Amino acid sequence: MHNQKNKRRKRILLVDDEHDICMTFQTVLEDAGFECNYYTDSVKALQEFRPNYYDLVLLDVKMPVLNGFELCKKMRELDKSIQLIFTTAGGEYREEIGRQSYRESNNKFIYIQKPIGNEELAQIVKFHISNN
Repeated sequence: MHNQKNKRRKRILLVDDEHDICMTFQTVLEDAGFECNYYTDSVKALQEFRPNYYDLVLLDVKMPVLNGFELCKKMRELDKSIQLIFTTAGGEYREEIGRQSYRESNNKFIYIQKPIGNEELAQIVKFHISNN
């Protein structure tokens, strides 16, 4: 690790029920210098979630059993400072993401509309992590 001797790589958790999206996001983000873990099962992601471990969580909104909003709420109960970005293919969730942000006024949520280009994904994550 070149000039990063004492700095650990930023850790990102990806949770999306679509395996292909997880694989793509993981490859893009690891190529951008991040350490990534992913789950395609939101319940398993919650069971294995470690507070104060991840620098950022990317959560799909529409998932079976626990959707992204429910998973976010449960993760926040375990780690109040966790940074989150919602991902969604459906624009209809934009309003709900806004309502969630309003409820947690100190935690403004952003979301990524899928599909997203690899370079754009890496830039958004780098920007979000460096500003939080």
